[in-house]
Amino acid sequence: MAKNNESVSFFFPAYYDKKSLPKLVSDFYKTLQKTGRDFEIIIIDDCSPDGTGAVANKLAKKFPKVRVIHNPKNLGYGGVLFAGFNSAKKDLVGFTDGDAQYSANDFGKFLEAIKDADFVIGYRMNRAEGVSRMIIQNGNKVALFLFFGMRFRDCDCGFKMIRKNVFKKVTPHSKGGFFSAEMIYRAKKNGLRIKEVPVTHLKRPFGKSTFLRWGKIFDFIEDMLKMRIGKL
Repeated sequence: MAKNNESVSFFFPAYYDKKSLPKLVSDFYKTLQKTGRDFEIIIIDDCSPDGTGAVANKLAKKFPKVRVIHNPKNLGYGGVLFAGFNSAKKDLVGFTDGDAQYSANDFGKFLEAIKDADFVIGYRMNRAEGVSRMIIQNGNKVALFLFFGMRFRDCDCGFKMIRKNVFKKVTPHSKGGFFSAEMIYRAKKNGLRIKEVPVTHLKRPFGKSTFLRWGKIFDFIEDMLKMRIGKL
């Protein structure tokens, strides 16, 4: 049984998120403070050209337990997640996207679920996204079931938490959008205790998603096929 005082690292992948970060970081900071646990918040600026890095630096000055990592070049979503998990210093490591589509109000569900789990995956109760993205993600869900027998509700949900001491067992090789699905597959393959919790999905307050680009979609498919044949 896990202890209720386990420390927490929580990080935000940030790209074109200068407008959404201030409220997002403040909300999660206050939520983490209320738990009474030792914690840190990490903002990972993925070489964003919109001034995200400068905003992140200001937040680190404002909040004593916030630190910033500036990637020297754009690593993409999987690369940022890899950097976040590897830079985390606490017992539990969670993350959510810097575009503020997830609420700090759901954070307690993860702390409760991970008491007797190794890995907690959020699933979106209401999908606040366009039809095209929903079709693509439902297609991914079907493909992951057919290829790997994965029955999880929402592998791509950008709100997850894992124990730092098991991350080495599930470290993905993909540096693209397939990172999350691969991590879940490796967790399942290694017999880790996995739980799913419902989360609220919000409309982006600013900007547009950069996920729906053909290059990223093809990279996802390529990595999925590589894993299917044991080349990833």
